[in-house]
Amino acid sequence: MPDPYEIAAWRFEQIAFLIDPSLDAARRRAALRQRTTKPVPRPWDAPPKKGERRTSARPIGKSTLYRWLAAYQEHGFVGLLSKARTDRGCARRPGTATWVAYAIALLYEQPDRSLWQLEVYLRAEFPEYCLGRSTLRRHLRAHPAFGGIARLRSGKPRKLRDRYEADHPHEGWQLDGKGPFPVRFADGTQVHVHVLTVLDDHSRKALAAVVARQEDTEAAIRVFEKAVAKWGLAERFQFDRGSAFDSNVFRKGLAALGVHRNYIEARSPEWDGKIEAYHRSLGRWFVNELRAQEVVDLEHLQQLLDAMLALVYDRHLHREIKTTPERRLAGRCSTRQVSQADVERAFYIETTASSCKKTGAVRLPNGSFRVPSVTFAGRRCRFRHHPFHDGRAVLVTADDREIELQPFTVKPLSAVKAHTRPRGTGQLQKLVDLWQGKERPNAQPGFGLPEVFAAIGRLVERMVPDSEREARSILGFYRKHGPLPREGFELACERSRARLGAGRPLHAYLADLERQIDADRQSPDTDQETP
Repeated sequence: MPDPYEIAAWRFEQIAFLIDPSLDAARRRAALRQRTTKPVPRPWDAPPKKGERRTSARPIGKSTLYRWLAAYQEHGFVGLLSKARTDRGCARRPGTATWVAYAIALLYEQPDRSLWQLEVYLRAEFPEYCLGRSTLRRHLRAHPAFGGIARLRSGKPRKLRDRYEADHPHEGWQLDGKGPFPVRFADGTQVHVHVLTVLDDHSRKALAAVVARQEDTEAAIRVFEKAVAKWGLAERFQFDRGSAFDSNVFRKGLAALGVHRNYIEARSPEWDGKIEAYHRSLGRWFVNELRAQEVVDLEHLQQLLDAMLALVYDRHLHREIKTTPERRLAGRCSTRQVSQADVERAFYIETTASSCKKTGAVRLPNGSFRVPSVTFAGRRCRFRHHPFHDGRAVLVTADDREIELQPFTVKPLSAVKAHTRPRGTGQLQKLVDLWQGKERPNAQPGFGLPEVFAAIGRLVERMVPDSEREARSILGFYRKHGPLPREGFELACERSRARLGAGRPLHAYLADLERQIDADRQSPDTDQETP
């Protein structure tokens, strides 16, 4: 009988990461994941014999950990002591073996029945049935016939399997993902990533591999496009029934490119045996090596993966093919070549949306676009777009024609064209100017009276104004001749500095600037921007 205090101490060790305030949220989640997914040996389990593996260890349930935490917070260390059985010292119930045997028969009849269903059926058959649910589960797992129920639940009867292999490169590809596994960056942050790989069935060469945060459809399309861009299209494609690979977008894109998808039963990793063996090598040569490798970011992690595949995996002697994957492929590409634009076009998704009737802008999941003409503006139309590539979308007309769309961008105010009256040269233009009168003033953007003060200050080489009189002089000058263009006024100031020199009074510079402005305005055929 194990010591209750030993059990309490072990339970405290399991929940210590939930109590320690020095642990951050990431380390706390990692510890919780380790205890709830990996087997944790109990102190009262019998030690395994020499040469045998420990089989009784199992993970700890999340609800169990939080139940111990609540007991510790309420009662302290005493709350972690194991409770005495209520039936301790009593004889075993005589009908236990009969009840367990009947429950085994119920499971062989329908393997997916839950413990709750078994309790309902047992109470209906045996009115005196009084076992607890956990006790029933323990007796069922200890029964010699329970192994057959586990095989029935898996749905895979044991049988001899055939082996298949492609006759030539790119006849068949295999796609699968490994992960998630944790990666700690140099700045201390930790992320969980997946590695998705396209493997050639004939040569076992890794044609393309990408590091992704999630094993989703976007990552599957990305690794497929990477493989096609370098090697061409395969005749057949093989992958499991994962949601990323079995999605309608991915399957429809393969069908559009003429790539046949091999049928695979769910929960049958044996069908992807070649890429499963590759994953074991990936775990030894890449995942395990990351523990002693400093990783900067995801881009650096992708570079490490590509280097390992090119220099380690592709050059190792494969025991099955008796050569290296690199030599067996020998750089041969597929005879089915396709452009990158056609590959991206195969994975377009169709949707409907309405565009703005004034600007023609329509917002799609991969960005904003402009409809081609006012005919489609403000109408609800059909569009096809790439699931994650920005700037890839077409408009589908009523007769199923496709019109390429351009991205819609908001232009800056500086791009607005200045509207000026047409003005020519000659004596008649003078008459037009006199007849129209003086034009309404319009300042150049960002150049007004404060900028004129600053430009004059640079001209006289001191702070301007230093008195109210100087301020009124400059203000009168600006009201008389303003608004002024930036480039022309600065050029006029440079001319005044060159003509008068430094150290002259302010009124001398203002008078020279007025002479230049008057001379420029009296010239009818000037094309300069000076005042």
